Amino acid sequence: MEFVLSSVEELAEIFKALSDPTRLKIFQLLLDKKRQCVNAITKHLDVSQSAVSQHLRVLKQAGFVNNERNGYHIHYSINEDVFNKFKELTHDIFAHE
Repeated sequence: MEFVLSSVEELAEIFKALSDPTRLKIFQLLLDKKRQCVNAITKHLDVSQSAVSQHLRVLKQAGFVNNERNGYHIHYSINEDVFNKFKELTHDIFAHE
């Protein structure tokens, strides 16, 4: 598969978003738990609420995370479309024969 520039740029943005250990932990938690609010993520990772919010903002800007308001809480989840595209693109790169 030959990559178009936009796909490579999108992939680079996702790698950049996942390059921080805390963001990677948040990503793994959302993969495992499916949906979490900031308070739940804060308790699970023992990180401040403001730090979690900032990390979620980066993940959301990369398109990797969705949010949904439920009353006073905002729940975050993995954007499955972006995640599947990420898996496809990384497979194409690393499965190069």
